[in-house]
Amino acid sequence: MNVFVARQPLFTLEKKIFAYELLFRLGTNNSFPDVDQDEATSSLLSNIFSPFDFNEILGGKPGFINFTKKLILQKIPLLLPREHFVIEVLEDIEPEINIISALSQFKKKGFTIVLDDFVYHKKYHPMMALSSIIKFDIKATPLETLSEILKEIKSNYDITFLAEKVETYGEFELAKEMGFSLFQGYFFSKPEILSKKGISSNQMTKLKLINELSCQELNLIEIEALIKNDVAISFKLLKFINSAYFNRLNPIDTIKDAITYLGVDELKKFIRVIALSELSSNKPDELIRLSVVRARMCEQFGSIVKTNYTIDELFTLGLFSFMDALLDRKMEDILKNITFSEKMKNALLGNDKEFKKILSFVISLEKGDWKNKFFSAVSGTPVEAKLPEFYFDSVKMADSFI
Repeated sequence: MNVFVARQPLFTLEKKIFAYELLFRLGTNNSFPDVDQDEATSSLLSNIFSPFDFNEILGGKPGFINFTKKLILQKIPLLLPREHFVIEVLEDIEPEINIISALSQFKKKGFTIVLDDFVYHKKYHPMMALSSIIKFDIKATPLETLSEILKEIKSNYDITFLAEKVETYGEFELAKEMGFSLFQGYFFSKPEILSKKGISSNQMTKLKLINELSCQELNLIEIEALIKNDVAISFKLLKFINSAYFNRLNPIDTIKDAITYLGVDELKKFIRVIALSELSSNKPDELIRLSVVRARMCEQFGSIVKTNYTIDELFTLGLFSFMDALLDRKMEDILKNITFSEKMKNALLGNDKEFKKILSFVISLEKGDWKNKFFSAVSGTPVEAKLPEFYFDSVKMADSFI
């Protein structure tokens, strides 16, 4: 049985990663409500320890996992290390005596309890007293309807509010004003401000570095000198080459050896990622991390999907698909400063059906959304079995870069 796991970040007020919610399915042909939630959660729990390592999935952050009534009553959360996992109580679970008893036991053991997709009612007071976080789905319960409810809860309980499905920067700002301090959604992947503001000289330097990679043959001597003259890039290169992603026994200590070990193709990836991260130093790290996950996923899809793009082109397109959000500028304006071919520019502008289709597959994997027709088409095939490996390898690469 194939188990698919995606992770969705939860952010602090400063747009730093607070935790990840683990999103899962039993296979590409299963999407809620058809999947049995008890079976799905049980399969997830068995697989995040073997064959997958939950430390690789979570990157050192807590993992939020949904638990059904049945699994709560079976005390399944007690099998998990409390310092790594958070118990999410699903919205359809009623505050029955046996549920309150189980949650009380989890609380005494040191677990953090979260009420998921919460809709306020006084009957939930016993559950609220045991909870540390309440999640509000702001699509189901719009922010403008929550003001009085938040005040009442805050006056009686020491609870942190988490806004879920925050899709725009405006929603993020409003939720902050209302007292939310944790956020979940894709607001960070859209430009905060679409403006005509200019590109700084520092950003232009990074774009020129990216342009150099468009040359058919890299001048490795110049690249080495460039990296040596930038302390931040030098540090990041040596940290990356000695990370767990490469699983090396002996460390590499020089820039020249690092470049030689990586080779031209991997060096191009590294420089593009680092240049991109330097371009957007005021943005959440997760945006860069997602860019790398997406780039690696696009690259790997090139091995299973017939395409006119090279592996290198797919990596680059995936990486740069977030560029408008990183620079707060329209993609058309950004591409005027980058020496990409018309083929690459058309893809980044959304005008190429082939890349658009590949990108839709990758985004569906990012969000744990298995309704994309591609997944039903590959269900039960060797391609389906490769998808979890693709995703975890991409996450591992991204965490090594960041």
